[in-house]
Amino acid sequence: MSASPRVLLADHDPLSRDLLRLVCGRFQICVIAEATTTEDLLELCESEQPDVVLTSSEVEAPIDAVLEALVATGARVLVLSDDRSPERLTSMLEKGASGYLLHDSAPESIAEAVLSVAAGEAALHPAAAVTLLQQWRALRRDGNRGGLNPRVSLTPREHDVLVAMADGLSTKAIARRLGTAVKTVENHKIRVFDKLGVSSQAHAVSLAIGQGLVTTGAAPEGEN
Repeated sequence: MSASPRVLLADHDPLSRDLLRLVCGRFQICVIAEATTTEDLLELCESEQPDVVLTSSEVEAPIDAVLEALVATGARVLVLSDDRSPERLTSMLEKGASGYLLHDSAPESIAEAVLSVAAGEAALHPAAAVTLLQQWRALRRDGNRGGLNPRVSLTPREHDVLVAMADGLSTKAIARRLGTAVKTVENHKIRVFDKLGVSSQAHAVSLAIGQGLVTTGAAPEGEN
């Protein structure tokens, strides 16, 4: 997106908010408001309509409790967490988070993730991507033993778009790869989301890897 994304910060810790505010300021990302409680967070999402909610996994309570409500306001949510467990990562993505970073992420990585999420893309810490790949391998092994057939009926072009999403490409980059219009890619993504029963690219990629619809969850290629 051409304009600076409008970001709502949410964290119970003043120091953490100060650091995130400094990161955003350094990269000309506009912080429109800050929340310290889950009640404030929900109210500000409704009133301010931020492009991205940049939030700790703990605000007043675990963010899991209100994540779906945040996504329902139209906000895209980028979670910062110290929890590397597959269960937490999967839970966040299933509830609609568009990104999941660890607190040890570099300022540049946080800024890039905010911009990616604001543009409708997914943003995952490398450790999270490894976790997803491990989950996929485990599910494939279990599926092969149990005769699982998890296939979803995608058209060849929808599958191409899904593979490109798993490769970390933005909508514009997918359009360049496939030699088609950006609007056409957006329409394909909508149909893929509908068939998979998801509302975000991060969840689509997670589910696709888990179900064997794509065979790799490559790191982003850095295309915009």
